[in-house]
Amino acid sequence: MRILLAAAEYAPLVSSGGLGDAIAGLAGSLVRQGASVTVVIPRYRSVTDTGRRVAGAGNLFRHKVNGVEVLLVDEPDSFDRDGIYGPESGEAYEDNWLRWTRFGMAVAEIANEGVYDVVNLHDAHAALAATRVEAPTVFTIHNAAYPLLGPLKEINAILGLRPEVILPMGALEWFGEANFMKAGLMFADQVTTVSPGFARQIADDSEVTGGLDGVIRSLPNPPVGIMNGIDLDAFDPATDASLPLPFEAGTWARRRENRRALADAVGLDASGVIFGMVGRVTGQKGFDLIGPSLADLVDEGFRLLVVGNGEQDDLVDGWVAQHPTAVAHRPFDQKLARLTWAGSDAYVMPSRFEPGGLGNMYAMRYGCPPVVRLTGGLADTVIDIDEDPASGNGIGFRLYEAAEFSKSVRRAMRLIRSHPELWQEMAARGMESDWSWDRAAGEYLKVYRKILAPGPAA
Repeated sequence: MRILLAAAEYAPLVSSGGLGDAIAGLAGSLVRQGASVTVVIPRYRSVTDTGRRVAGAGNLFRHKVNGVEVLLVDEPDSFDRDGIYGPESGEAYEDNWLRWTRFGMAVAEIANEGVYDVVNLHDAHAALAATRVEAPTVFTIHNAAYPLLGPLKEINAILGLRPEVILPMGALEWFGEANFMKAGLMFADQVTTVSPGFARQIADDSEVTGGLDGVIRSLPNPPVGIMNGIDLDAFDPATDASLPLPFEAGTWARRRENRRALADAVGLDASGVIFGMVGRVTGQKGFDLIGPSLADLVDEGFRLLVVGNGEQDDLVDGWVAQHPTAVAHRPFDQKLARLTWAGSDAYVMPSRFEPGGLGNMYAMRYGCPPVVRLTGGLADTVIDIDEDPASGNGIGFRLYEAAEFSKSVRRAMRLIRSHPELWQEMAARGMESDWSWDRAAGEYLKVYRKILAPGPAA
């Protein structure tokens, strides 16, 4: 099977978070399972290793990464800039609608060469390609909170679609603007998302999709939720050279050395219970649940390390100013992220919504049981120890309330201090779980086969 994956990111060439890792993990696993895979991304200024220019295609460069062919679209006016989505983290370029319209057109042109059996478009940045692609198309939603909007008539003038798509209730129209995600939903043959729980949530929760839940419920084929995976070889605490002391399940004394190194590196008081948090510092991630009880929790021994940036940096930095040895904040760094997973006592994700939940998988892989709000992909991967003592791998709560968060943190601290053997059993379950992309890629192949030959998936 010949598959084209289109996205804004592809690790290690370019990645600002989970999307780049997800595309790389999916592509690599599809290749291992016998598929021929090409990934297409923009040629950003930051991508220094761009391969060779494709003969006869002046705006394409071809590269090879771990057996996967990567095509880079060379659009200097759009992508020869300092940032991927904006000049700074959490900011957006004013002409993003034009940049990603051009990218969508480029993807469609590549897809329509007749080389590919299936085209899989990832998130709103690639969504407009669905309006022009002739091959069977899958649209995968990684984060429904970023639909991408732009001027309706100008975008359709570039796309050249029939006039009715820009009329009220048309396939491209959304309250007088063009909605990239809606276009992906309406024009693709099948919609998928990155966990079964999130597939259900986007059809029910208008806040998560910005109101597109009605469009999703009207689709002839309901979205298919496929749980994201992680690269178990690239993220293996037993062989991770970036750690002060690699370890595996059962070698907890070695893991404690990583804890000590983490506390020293970020200036946290190691006598408390260290909770790690890696990812975008945004409202989605539930920071508003932490603040109300933070002072009391700190007095009880709560220590928090946040690795990442976003529009709520000032909030977290204020906590650091108030509690300089109890709260630390650092920009994202791959090595520090790995040390955070390997050295924290627990991992926190009190998310308002969470499509897949890669952070908690990485944490569990590194022996760090999570404390999460059971929503989206978190509900698919975290089993509360009180609800299922035999299989529990973390602690979860359901109501999006500060009191529920603080109660769950206190549960974790109590177990870590009073029942360390039980906490280690939970950590071992997480480390030994199958979070591989091979499992997820097999489910994607079922979807691809189904749209190629409608009927029961082979």
